[in-house]
This record gives sequence, C-alpha cells and structure tokens, in this order.
Amino acid sequence: MIVVAVCIVVIGITYLIHRLVGRKKYAKYIPAVIFVLLGIYNIYMIRTSPGEGFGDIVKALVIFVCAACFLSGVITGMFIDFILPKLKK
Repeated sequence: MIVVAVCIVVIGITYLIHRLVGRKKYAKYIPAVIFVLLGIYNIYMIRTSPGEGFGDIVKALVIFVCAACFLSGVITGMFIDFILPKLKK
C-alpha cells in the first residue's frame, strides 16, 4: 500500500514538472533519476556495511520502493512524451 502511495506521488510530481517546465523533455525524468541514485546508494550500503539485524531488510525494501518509483516515473514520462501527443490529435 505504501509503494502504491509513493508511486502515485512520483507520478504527480512528474506530471507537475512537465506542466511547469514545458518544452524541456528531460526535466520530467528527474524524479526517476533520483530514485535510481537512491537505490544504487542502498545497494552499496548493503554490500559494504555489516549486517545489522533488520537494517538490511529495511534497505532491501527501500530498494524495492525505489525500483517501483523509478518505473512509474519513467513510464509516466514516456506516456507524456509519446502517447499523450497522439491522443490530443
């Protein structure tokens, strides 16, 4: 349920950036890039730090949330770039 809520927020932020920035197509992918970097950081932390009980499980769940948000951000950006202009015609 939390993953869905966070993905909806990412979709909203992506759309809001699209509406505010306009012609710069790359700007709407900024939330997706942020979640990729956050996921890479958590993978690095799992690999380098010693196991701390449930800490690794929490980091793995954060990686899952980051992956879901990355996908929702990229899919929303691609929808706005490629499908939405065809629907307006």
